Amino acid sequence: MYGSRGFTLLELMVAIVVLAVGFSVISDVISNTRLEYSNAEGLKSDLVELNNRLVEGKVEGLQQQKKTLEDYPQVEEVVYRLGSAELVLYQLKR
Repeated sequence: MYGSRGFTLLELMVAIVVLAVGFSVISDVISNTRLEYSNAEGLKSDLVELNNRLVEGKVEGLQQQKKTLEDYPQVEEVVYRLGSAELVLYQLKR
């Protein structure tokens, strides 16, 4: 008299494998999220520092690149870089 009183070993093994795959996917997602959060924190601090320096007028130590726009020769594009942050300003030529 073989009844359906429990699970077979095969059913238990399949359930364990499915759970293991699910947990590995969740672990990978959490790991990527932590990495992206860390990168975003670094970018935020670089942007705040870049903004503060530009507001205070302290441009020394910043990477700066200027170029004139082809279609608008009276407008100048100025790119400031600090770490991973980049800020583009458009201003009239002086």
